[in-house]
Amino acid sequence: MSVGAWQPLWIGASPRRLYGALHGAPASSHAVLMAPPLLHEQPRSRRMLVEVASRIADAGLPCLRFDYYGTGDSDGSGDEHDFAQVARDLDAACATLVEATGATRIVVFAWRAALLPVSAWSSVDGRIAALAAWEPIVDGKAWLAALQATDRAERRRRYGEAAAPDDGLLLGLDVSPRWCADLASSHVAHESRVPLWSFDRIDVHSGLAVRQRFQLPPDAPRFGDETSVEDTIFHARSLGVVVDEFARLARAA
Repeated sequence: MSVGAWQPLWIGASPRRLYGALHGAPASSHAVLMAPPLLHEQPRSRRMLVEVASRIADAGLPCLRFDYYGTGDSDGSGDEHDFAQVARDLDAACATLVEATGATRIVVFAWRAALLPVSAWSSVDGRIAALAAWEPIVDGKAWLAALQATDRAERRRRYGEAAAPDDGLLLGLDVSPRWCADLASSHVAHESRVPLWSFDRIDVHSGLAVRQRFQLPPDAPRFGDETSVEDTIFHARSLGVVVDEFARLARAA
């Protein structure tokens, strides 16, 4: 996959601006809103998301990617990032995408644990034609426990002993108690109110009732903790076929 033309933009106004990037031709009845993964997986996967957004745009679908408030290149700090704020970010990003493209049918592409806040938000917006989930995380409490275990292991590996548990950091990033509480109490219902598509590996199933399942190739990049948390996630050439099939379905959603 390659990176095509895209337009950087601000969503909203200072001091609560979100960084965004619009890939592809602006006029379309259908468009894709990309919700990046959470916490350390967001910066790790930025290059990959750029590649995928470009591939979607090459197939004729505008695609908007953005950083949540308090993350990436958006305004705010990490301790202001919680699920209520993510919902506001999705509202703003969706409005920007509709204004820029004229789209009336939006497919939301949620990566990993982004499905947890996105699934509830998408069910109340009539413009959402489908919700696609890349290796969806459906149990927030279990994922938070896994993150905390990885954090302890990383601290021991780097510093020889765990830092103070009340330093407000998780995997090197600021997180608020509210964010942790939101994550711990979140889960994705077995059945979605909007058509749900998922990108899964052949040996991994989320248990969700999905309308369409895309099988990831064996060399698709992995997001799990088998690699160091700061490692960059790159695309695989074999993903092009899977992303093209997604774009074909999204154009007809």
